[in-house]
This record gives sequence, C-alpha cells and structure tokens, in this order.
Amino acid sequence: MKKKIAKIEKISITDEVVKRIREMIKSGDYAVGDKLPTEMDLREQLGVGRSTIREAFRVLQAIGLIELKAGKGAFVRGLNDTTYETIKKWFVEKEAELGDLMEVRMAIEPLAVKLAIQRGTREQIEQIKEIHEAFKNAVDRRDAIDLATLDESFHGAIVDASNNGLLIKIGRLIADAFVEYRTRSFAVTENITHALDPHEKIVGAILRKDARSAIQGIRKHLDVSLEDMSKVVNR
Repeated sequence: MKKKIAKIEKISITDEVVKRIREMIKSGDYAVGDKLPTEMDLREQLGVGRSTIREAFRVLQAIGLIELKAGKGAFVRGLNDTTYETIKKWFVEKEAELGDLMEVRMAIEPLAVKLAIQRGTREQIEQIKEIHEAFKNAVDRRDAIDLATLDESFHGAIVDASNNGLLIKIGRLIADAFVEYRTRSFAVTENITHALDPHEKIVGAILRKDARSAIQGIRKHLDVSLEDMSKVVNR
C-alpha cells in the first residue's frame, strides 16, 4: 500500500509539489515503472490546484523523472544521468536552440524587472524575496532539481510582477523551453554559485526600487549564464 503524502501548508507552488513527488520516488515509495497517483488524488493529498499538479508533472517529465502517457497517467521513469559527459553532450546538441532562447530572454527580462519595480504589488515583491530565500537554502544542499524549479520560480515571479499580460505569456513559453536546461545547468557545481550572487543583487535592487541596477543585474546574470553554457560546450 502506497504511503499518504502530507499536505502542503500555506503555499502551493510548483517547486514544492515537484519536491514532494521527487521525494516519493527517491524514497522508494514509487519504483521505476510504477504509476503515480492521479491528478485528482494528488490534488486532494497535497492540497493544491489542478494547474499546479499539471505544471509539476511538466517539470518532472522534462527532467526525466516521470513519463506522461496519454489516457493512462504519470509513470516513474527514473533519476536523470547527470554525469558531466552526459550534460556536455546535451548542451552541445541544444547549443543553437538555447542561444536563440537566451537572446529572447535578454530582450524581455530587463523590461520585466523594470515594470515589476513600477507596477509590482507588495505581495508580488514579497514573493520574489521569499523565492530567493528558498533558493539560497537550496544552494547549500546542491540539489539541482530544487535549484532549477526555484530559479524558474524566481524569474517567473519577476515577469509576473510586470503585470503585463503579453509579457507574462511570452515568459511562460520561454520557461517551458528552459526546464531541462536549468536542471542540467545546476548539475554543474560552479553554475550554482554563479547564480546566487546575481539573484541577490537583483532582489536588492528591486527592494530599493532601483530600476537601473536591477536591469544591469539581469543583463549581467544572463551574460554569465551564456558564458557558463559556452564553458560546458567547449570544455
């Protein structure tokens, strides 16, 4: 008999759901090939909405932990191979596609952070800060999946705080395309430290309502990400 999952208290964000389901798999509650609980069961057990469960499944499938079978449900696939050679091979194969996506991020994220400072509500700004605190805690654990989901939440929260509907839609499309990139990127230890300081500076600038510094921080952060990508490919 499968174990019951504790409900998520207070917040019901995707990275928490991803973490809970991943813990179920790592602990052996669900072995490779097992079917996970249905969306409805997970909604009831975790106390979150349908869209959150679907988003968590999307992330888990992108990073290779589960396989979604149409009309059948979600099945455990296994833990990703995160050896350096495997990561490098993936980056080489995706280099052109990732380069295009990074160019689009370079265009929209500076605008997003500027609008977030101008239009973001107190709750939205507080959420950005809280996600950053969770990211800092995850750095100590060197957990690539937690870091990847929190990094997506961090950048997504900034875009959401722009309160520009079209920008938010574009941001989500880009986030969908970057799920696997983030997980593989954070499997390289030095990339973790390269993300922490820029995030800290971006959050500080947002809290000070310093749009110029926030824009510079985002641009520098994305520049470093491009450099990290290039190092993996060319090493």
